[in-house]
Amino acid sequence: MKIARLLILAALLAPCLRADSAPASSSEGLANRLLVSTGASTLIAQNFEAGLVPFLDRMKAQGMPDDLVERIHGESRHFFDETYKWDDVRPLLVKLYTDSFTEAELRDLVAFYDSPTGKKAAMQMPALLQKGMVLGMGRIQQKMPEYQKRVAAIIDEYRKKSAPAQPAPAAAASTPAQGKQP
Repeated sequence: MKIARLLILAALLAPCLRADSAPASSSEGLANRLLVSTGASTLIAQNFEAGLVPFLDRMKAQGMPDDLVERIHGESRHFFDETYKWDDVRPLLVKLYTDSFTEAELRDLVAFYDSPTGKKAAMQMPALLQKGMVLGMGRIQQKMPEYQKRVAAIIDEYRKKSAPAQPAPAAAASTPAQGKQP
């Protein structure tokens, strides 16, 4: 009988003794679960790498030697690994989520990201965001000449309005009307 009671007590206390020390029903616990469900730690590292690649590609396009670009790439990854510590970032993200979502919303998010569709969304999102940025930048670059013309027109208009007023040409000296004597 004592063993059964101990097992029941252990089962009741287990959620309170988890490593993250926040009960699963609390906002903090749910935010931690959300970070795990979305693979946030891995995604942050992948996003860093994804943001770095276009920068490195531009270096190569500008004629930088491949071996130099690879050394810079290696140093960038080393810098990230050295300065990015998940144990330091996780509490900040938990606070961000708990400040942004109610406990019920966090519960919904965890349920979604624990689902097969949510897992797929978490895995696909970094690549989709990067592809979306590339598409957006392509469209912006395509329309850049039009934008530059519009901005130039605004600047010209501003210069014209703020230029000091030119004095009116001096009026011709008035001559006494012919035939009149003073």
